[in-house]
Amino acid sequence: MNEENTHLAPTISPRDFDLYQEKFQRNEEYNDARLVVRRKLDSIGKHLLTQLKSKTCNFNSRASLHHPYTFNGYRVSSQFVYLSRGDKERKELKRILGVDLGKDLDQNFAHVLLVLEIYEHGLEVAIRIHKGAWWDGENLKRRLAVESERKAFSELLQALPEYGLRIDDHRKIHACETMTPQELAECFQYYTPGNDWLHISRDLDRDDPIIDSEDFLDWTTSEFKRLLPVYQYLCWSSKNNHLFG
Repeated sequence: MNEENTHLAPTISPRDFDLYQEKFQRNEEYNDARLVVRRKLDSIGKHLLTQLKSKTCNFNSRASLHHPYTFNGYRVSSQFVYLSRGDKERKELKRILGVDLGKDLDQNFAHVLLVLEIYEHGLEVAIRIHKGAWWDGENLKRRLAVESERKAFSELLQALPEYGLRIDDHRKIHACETMTPQELAECFQYYTPGNDWLHISRDLDRDDPIIDSEDFLDWTTSEFKRLLPVYQYLCWSSKNNHLFG
């Protein structure tokens, strides 16, 4: 592990997972402990910003709430850090959407998201299209209406053998490793942009040795870099425009 990384993001400890047991989720006495986790996640997010930044891809980073509140239904069942499109990319899309619709872009979560989430039983690494990011979802759905695009996207997914694709809260999880253009076509019949989440994710059990090792930050960075080609495919941009004009 690089020396510069050792002070940036403390590893996730076994005790951290226990904070999300149901009996603690509404208990404000655990806010301070969850704040420690939030700071860890925030540190990871800031590190990822520097590692993933490029001429074609920039991000904002946010860590989720650590205390029960209206936004989490007064229940902290998990905590997460997520990266969403950067300010320059937001302004580009905002110009097209106009003033009223463009306001939705100010919400950091209404985008395609790269996510690291901790819950009672482990960690999840994911790409998600927020259900409110209809511009990204609809752009993707129109793109995948073309057979050659379904082939290209299935090849990107096949490069992620540990991941699965799921529409909203559907029970069916499609293994990315074996995804075919035909399976994509069938799957996306049930995807409604603006109403459904789209998840591409993998779970790591809380006992996985990488989690509390000194290599955890490097591992997380590597996973997010692996997801970048899929992120760029999903995320609307002027070069990936199948929606406007």
